[in-house]
Amino acid sequence: MTGGRFPASFRPLKSFFNAVSSVIGWQLHMTPHSHDTIPAANRPLFSVIVPFLNEEEWLPKCLAALRAQTIDPTLVEWILIDNGSTDRSAEIVRAEIVRAEPRATLLAEPRRDPYIARNRGILAARGQHIVFLDADCLAEPNWLEAMQRELAILLGYLAYPSPRSLALQLHEDYEDAKLRQVLASEPSECWFGHAGNMVVRADVFKEIGLFEPMPVVGDTEIIHRLLKRQPDAVVRYAAAARVVHAEVNSFRMCLTKTYEIGAHSETLARVISYRTLSLAERLRVVGRCCRMHGYGPGRWLALWGILGLGYAAFLAGRLTRGFAHLGRRG
Repeated sequence: MTGGRFPASFRPLKSFFNAVSSVIGWQLHMTPHSHDTIPAANRPLFSVIVPFLNEEEWLPKCLAALRAQTIDPTLVEWILIDNGSTDRSAEIVRAEIVRAEPRATLLAEPRRDPYIARNRGILAARGQHIVFLDADCLAEPNWLEAMQRELAILLGYLAYPSPRSLALQLHEDYEDAKLRQVLASEPSECWFGHAGNMVVRADVFKEIGLFEPMPVVGDTEIIHRLLKRQPDAVVRYAAAARVVHAEVNSFRMCLTKTYEIGAHSETLARVISYRTLSLAERLRVVGRCCRMHGYGPGRWLALWGILGLGYAAFLAGRLTRGFAHLGRRG
């Protein structure tokens, strides 16, 4: 295995995956990768990996956006992973992209975990850069062209669908300002990822291994695992690389996702040195957001209101998970 060590709590899972590997032919940290024996000149620039689970509502739009990319299509391969769908998702993928695009591949990963599904795609990828997109995200036409290619890891812009409520617009503005501020000016222990729009240089996975089987927060964990191995690794944000997170059409949905992050935050903290922003750091993000968008007093107050609700959702997720652990121990 070449890569970060499993924490003790995950070692039984590692043993399980390696046992399965003797049957299906791959391991969680299998090396060499599929691209190791392919000359760089013959490899695509990007491998775009899209896991999906029962996404028949969004997949047609997601696939149409991928086929509308303005980049030279010979520079890209598309890898879509069915993560155990019971609806028409796999049929849609076959009909709308696999049969039409010679560089498109449909794989299956029956274990329902998006990071295990992404790992399945990484092992099949031939590209110099691995690009992650969620099936409910719609890429802007110049999405891939806007990717900066010299970085270890790049995070793109996550927009919300129009028309947006004021709360949803404020949340989008804040998340944009937070990524700009955190990755440019704040300590690296605050850095975080989002696999719905993220690019990782392929040799990073060869160096540190694949995603850990960790719900929700595996994208942040891999950034910190890379920084532990390579403290000077370049992780940046490209606001021009935009996708629309089509499923998130209400602020209530944002709170649900924040609750999920809170529920898994202690798992993340046990594995890496990640921490959430302090009040002073959050104030700097708010200031940046207000300056960028010219907020007046009313929007400034409204922004603090939605941030308070978001923090309450995060704490609720964390406390609920904590009580669940206590209940099992009792």
